[in-house]
Formats: sequence, structure tokens, C-alpha cells
Amino acid sequence: MMKGYLTVFLALSLSTLTGFILFLTFCAIRNEEKIRFECAADTSMNAVLSEFHKELFEKYGLLYIDASYLGETASEENLEERLRFYIERNTDHILGRKNGPWGSLQTREVEITSFETAAAGMGLSMRSQAVTYVEDIGAVRKEALAVPYKDLFANIDACDPMSGWSSVMEQINEIELPVILNEKNEWEEVPLSNPADWVYSLEGSDALYLAQAQTNAISPVSIDVGNLISHRSIQNVSVSDRHYKRDETLFLTYLFEKMGNYKELPKESILCCQLEYLAEGKQSDLENMAAVAERLLRWRFADNLKLALSDETLRGQAQAAANELLAVQLKSEFEKLVTESILYACAFLESVSDIKALFAGGEVPLQKGNHQMSVDAVLTGTVYGKEGSSGLCYSQYLAGMILLLNEEIQNLRAMDIMEMDIRFRRGSTGFCMDWCIERYEAFVTAGGSMPMPIQLRRQYGYF
Repeated sequence: MMKGYLTVFLALSLSTLTGFILFLTFCAIRNEEKIRFECAADTSMNAVLSEFHKELFEKYGLLYIDASYLGETASEENLEERLRFYIERNTDHILGRKNGPWGSLQTREVEITSFETAAAGMGLSMRSQAVTYVEDIGAVRKEALAVPYKDLFANIDACDPMSGWSSVMEQINEIELPVILNEKNEWEEVPLSNPADWVYSLEGSDALYLAQAQTNAISPVSIDVGNLISHRSIQNVSVSDRHYKRDETLFLTYLFEKMGNYKELPKESILCCQLEYLAEGKQSDLENMAAVAERLLRWRFADNLKLALSDETLRGQAQAAANELLAVQLKSEFEKLVTESILYACAFLESVSDIKALFAGGEVPLQKGNHQMSVDAVLTGTVYGKEGSSGLCYSQYLAGMILLLNEEIQNLRAMDIMEMDIRFRRGSTGFCMDWCIERYEAFVTAGGSMPMPIQLRRQYGYF
């Protein structure tokens, strides 16, 4: 009887132990499947990030996935397909190999639940990467020296000296000319012959022409701005809780390091004067250059006018020139206004000289302490030139114009230029910065040995 009890006990113990061993084996296989799926998901999400846009990285130092994958249409589905491809390669496709892993593992669902693009925060993602790039390479540009002058740029940009001159000339025209008896004993008007008139007539001239800028090397192409990110309906601008770097000085350094302008023309770009586009946002190099030249002339005119109106010696010369006119001698109301108009003319000619120096590669102070203005230049009809040797150069004035743009416009126009370049260089018509993905979150599901699926949620990105 004792042997019988022992046999039954051992049989029951063995069956229980066998079940326990099988349970442990099942759990081990289940955990192996889960760990293998986690490794496959992590590897696959990194593999997707490895397919960053090469041209964007090489030219602009930015890391993004192009959701169009060089096709015509960018979409979230493209990203999901790439992620599914890599996950399946790391799960389903290795089960049939010799010495393959235990258990079954089949990818069921791959869903991109969220992602963040270069347009996040209206370009804050792109700006943050750009600032990080400058920090990493330690770039230093002279254009960054314009940042401390931002308030001065804003003040001078608010000035409109031409309207003041126009008001003076209108007041002169409203005064009736004096009359005298001529040799025929007839009353005849005495012409004013204001020496400032010929200078005032230059006001409507093309400032780019007055500056004698050489435009032969710039692009003749006119672009369709309506298809660029700053003009179209922007997608994918949502942001995460990430901290973005926005340093103004470093971003300005990045722009001049990576983009061309009139003094540093880029290679293989649809627009040559890229930073002029950033400052003015017009459709062609010539239009942007003309707008920049016009603005430079206005800025220099505003500064030179302050000097002219406060220079008593120059005012005395202008008044003496006015009093030489017969009409002024016959009608004293003209004296003050004609004197003012001559001073305006002196400042305008000095301003033309300034922008000629800037476009020729010289330097001009934003606020001058002295000048070369002369009434003789107005009287003799001379448009003079000079070589600026101190102050700010053309690119620093251009930097000042960019600084006056609000941050959002800076970001979007910078991305306009990137879109132009990539589409032009690669012929990738579907390339859009608001579909360039920096980080993404995915929810993936796989079937294993048990009915309950394995589910994972992962977030990966460059920053």
C-alpha cells in the first residue's frame, strides 16, 4: 500500500511540476516576444529617422524627415508605411530563418499618433535647430554686430523725410511768383529757378539705378510666392512641451552663414538675393534689390537731413544761394522755404552718395557725426560719390532690415528660401517645410503567442 501511495504522489507531483515548467516556458517565450517587439520597434523608429533629408542637412544643417519621400505629395501615411516596413523586417521576416527565435510575432497595427514639423510654432522648430547649429560650429559673422543697433534701425525706419520735402516744395508752389515789367512794358512772371528742383526730380528715380548697383549676376527668375509656406495655408504647426532656442543674434548669424545676398551670391539657387527676399518678400531678385535700395536711401536721407538742418554753416550757404535768386529778392516769402529745400537737396545728394558707397562695398555709419554735404553740389548739378571707410556695410544694413521683421515672418520667409532651394536643386515638387518631421510618436501592435496583443507607444526624434 505504501508503494501505491508513493506512486500516486509522484505522478501527481510530476504532472504539477510539468505544468509549472510549461507555464514558465510559456512566460519566457511571451516575454521574449515582447522584448523582441520592443527592440524591433525602437530599431525601426530609429531607422525611419536615419532617412533624413540629405539636401536639407548638407545645405542648411537641419535634420528632418521629408514626409513626401521625394514624391509629389507629403502625407502621414507615407511615414506610417516606412515605419511598418522596418518593423515587419525586424519581426515577421526573421521568423522563417534557420535558428529563428521561438514564438510567433506578426505586426498588426502601425499608427503615427502625433508628430512635430519644422513649422511647429510657426517655425520655432526650424529656428531652434538653426540656433543649435550655430552654437555647435561656433560661427561668427559681422552682421551680428547690427543687433545692438536694433532700436536705432527701428527709429530711422519710422522716418519719412521725403514727405517733409514734398511739403516744402508744395508750399513753394502755392506762393504766387512775383511779376515785373519787361522790355515790352508788359507784366511778366519772374521764374523761381530753385536750384533744388533738379535734385527733387530724382526722387522718383530708381534707387537701385542711383546706387549704380551691378545687377548682371543676379537671377532673372520670378517666383510664385503663393506656393511657398509664408503664403499658403500652413499645416502641422502644433508644438510639444519642448523648449525652443530663439536667440536673435545666433539666428541672424545662421541666416547670413547659410543664405546668399547681393554681396555674397549663392550657387545653384533659384533666387540669388535670398536675404533681400527675406527682408522684402517680393517675387524676384530685382524687385527685392530695388526695395532694399529704396529703403537704404530713405534711411540715409533721414540721418543726413538731421545733420543738414542742424548745420548752421550749411544753412548759411543755402540761404545765401536762395537770396541770389531774383524771385526771392522780389518776394521774401520764398526765402525760408527755398533755403529749406536746398538743405533737403544737400541731404538727398549725400544719401545717394552713401548708397553708392554701400553697394560698392564701402561702409557708412548709421548715425553720422560729420558729413560732406555742399550747397555747391546742388548749384552745379553734381551727383558725387565717395568711398565709405567706417560704419556699417551693406550686409549689416540688410541685417538691420531683417531684425525689424517680427519673428514669425523671419521664420516663414527663411523656410520659403529652403523650399525654393530644395525644389530647384532636387526637382522635388512635393517638398514642404510644414511636412518636414523632426519628432514623432507611434502606437504599434503585434500578435504573439497569446490572444492578447502586444502594444507599444514610443516617441523618437532628433531633438
